[in-house]
Amino acid sequence: MQPDVRVLDAPAPLVRAAASLTLELAEESVRERGRFVWGLSGGSTPRALYEALAAPPYAGAMPWAAVHVFWGDERWVPADHPDSNRRMAREALLGAVAPASVIPIPTENATPAESAAAAESGLRRLFGGEPPRPDLLLLGVGSDGHTASLFAGTGALEDSERLFAANWVPQLGEWRVTATLRLINAARRVVFLAQGRGKADAVRDALRPAEGAPPVPAALVAPEDGAVTWLLDREAAAKANELAAGSLGAGAKAGVQ
Repeated sequence: MQPDVRVLDAPAPLVRAAASLTLELAEESVRERGRFVWGLSGGSTPRALYEALAAPPYAGAMPWAAVHVFWGDERWVPADHPDSNRRMAREALLGAVAPASVIPIPTENATPAESAAAAESGLRRLFGGEPPRPDLLLLGVGSDGHTASLFAGTGALEDSERLFAANWVPQLGEWRVTATLRLINAARRVVFLAQGRGKADAVRDALRPAEGAPPVPAALVAPEDGAVTWLLDREAAAKANELAAGSLGAGAKAGVQ
């Protein structure tokens, strides 16, 4: 299935579109399944989204009592560290709203492998005996084409057994804990958020992989029974405009806004 690519004029409309889509998916999930299981991403664009969802009109409209939150990846730092995705989400969103549950990736008093196992256990408990299937997983894309903390050439990219993996990233010289492609591709909806000219090459490589070249990690996101949406500003979409124009067609949701 072709991804749904939506190009917005600027970062502010992109955030509004992301907030509206999150609310739409939450309401649909609660209506159909009684809960909304939502995987969060780190980064500046998600932070702006979380801040929007923590304020009117979204804060009062989201069905928080049925929202279950987890993280798609985490840096191996303490929970109060400035680089922590958990801290960012707490500051931007979770300190202002009350979801039904929050499943952390613990980064203290555990090894990276133990942290990944704890995150997986928490998600499996939420789903009981059912295979975990998030309703929405937010992702970003790095300038090198990585997504979550799945980097080219790292072990977690090849892990098909687990939902979360401890991933040593030589490019950064640090540990990350990340959702694997097994979990990402089990999601009902994956939404990529990308803005800025610095992401244009990565967006192009993910949406239109070069023939004969190994795919960047973001290009491997293809839910078996779900959908992928890319929300981009014009700068991030600059090198994928041909694909966007050809695959989108007309309509408010599919056109350049």
